[in-house]
Amino acid sequence: MAAMIELDGLTKFYGDFHALRGVSFSIEEGDIFGYIGPNGAGKTTSIKILATLLRPDSGTARIAGHDVIRNPQAIRGLIGYMPDFFGVYDEMTTYEYLDFFAACYN
Repeated sequence: MAAMIELDGLTKFYGDFHALRGVSFSIEEGDIFGYIGPNGAGKTTSIKILATLLRPDSGTARIAGHDVIRNPQAIRGLIGYMPDFFGVYDEMTTYEYLDFFAACYN
């Protein structure tokens, strides 16, 4: 089976803070994967990179063979990303919120 998600040497800095240090792993099609760790471990940063919301400082990230830097539009059509906190739209119902994000990514 082909890897659906691949991170290779992914690195990200926020100023002097090293959020990701060469993270590498792959998730094969059909795998069930739990991404756990303490706060500040880099989970959200790596998910935001995979969702094409952040650019890595080095390394590569691919979803279904599409590179997050070279082909972000292809990735946005394949994935769903729902942040756990998005305070701008507090008055939306759950359905409206999901519909809004789905429309943003086709």
